[in-house]
Amino acid sequence: MNKISLNYKYSIIPLLGALVISNEFFSKASAQSISTPDTTDSVAVTVENQEFPQWGYYTIRRDFRKCAFPICGGYFIKQVNLKATPCLDGVFRSECYVSAIDWSSLKVSPYQLVKIQNDDGSRVILRGNIVPVTFPGFGEFGNLRVKEAFYTATNAPAKGTFVAIKDNGIRCITTPCFSTDKLVLNKPKISPVSSIDLSQAGATQKQLDAATSEIFGQGLIAVGKTEVVENVDPTKRDTKFVATQFYLRVEPN
Repeated sequence: MNKISLNYKYSIIPLLGALVISNEFFSKASAQSISTPDTTDSVAVTVENQEFPQWGYYTIRRDFRKCAFPICGGYFIKQVNLKATPCLDGVFRSECYVSAIDWSSLKVSPYQLVKIQNDDGSRVILRGNIVPVTFPGFGEFGNLRVKEAFYTATNAPAKGTFVAIKDNGIRCITTPCFSTDKLVLNKPKISPVSSIDLSQAGATQKQLDAATSEIFGQGLIAVGKTEVVENVDPTKRDTKFVATQFYLRVEPN
């Protein structure tokens, strides 16, 4: 089957797609299995002699505390899907404080950059790593160096697990066809799905077209849950990923 049928009426994308996995959607996430208190202070546990990731996929929120920069006024960041995020000092916390975000590696247009920078963080996911910056008289703080940015398609709440979904090259002559790989962001967990439902995001046709292009390209970031659709024939169960929201990549110049 060479022609791919996309049923936009229900915004369910049955994807036909040899296992091709993008390195951009993998991170060494040894933090996923640890348990720490939900705290942003240094009381959280420190993991000794354990390799931990200092890059990954992050959500951000601005720091509106009133004190001297760089102690305040930066951002709180956290890796999606993880209860604890590794901070610059090696401590795992529910959030890490960074004094600033370094956008210099993000080669996007000035308009796109202003749009991202003006967002309160509720619609943005950033892929990057924490780097040390020394402030004389204050010491060392982390900055988040951004490699990629992703922006939500709509204002719909993002509920569920953050994943990357990508065509894997499998081609079928019947359904269900498990032609899409679903990778849980910041965790080494991958599984195939046979269809994708993007309808809950309330996206436009143009946004759905862009999402499909990303699935067949570098991969699409989405948030939601996996459902098993029963069939009369138990060998033909449809495993569908139902997205509450999806994020489109902010393309470089």
